[in-house]
Amino acid sequence: MLGLLLAPAVQAAPACGDPLAVARALFEAGTAARFLDAPDTLLSTQFATAMADERDCEEREQGICRLDYDPWLDGQDGEIDSDAAYRWQARSAAAGTVEVRFSVWGEPRRTRLAMRRQDDGCWRVDDLVTDRGQSLRGILEQPLP
Repeated sequence: MLGLLLAPAVQAAPACGDPLAVARALFEAGTAARFLDAPDTLLSTQFATAMADERDCEEREQGICRLDYDPWLDGQDGEIDSDAAYRWQARSAAAGTVEVRFSVWGEPRRTRLAMRRQDDGCWRVDDLVTDRGQSLRGILEQPLP
């Protein structure tokens, strides 16, 4: 009986409590549209701020500012042609990495998402490291030339 009473509470737990679910949501949102338009609710405050600054810059400049490629593709052109596979590796109770593996035009890609548990208990993406090892947050936080 107690299990039945607790079932709705367990089912009501937010998806943000699972770093793999957050990573999956970011991958789906970031590949369905432009990566910079991914929901801020999936990102840490610092990463969301860097993304918003880039969106504002692109609007102001009416073009590209710091990010001139799709971070999932790790290039300007390509098409993801496989399902993504996710692997979680905890570094501590508040940090870890989700590795996302998929292929672009038949070539394997491995993107790493640095995850941080926020004060509200939710996991959020703090950085995306491309297949070539570029930190997206590092790129977005660079001063404009």
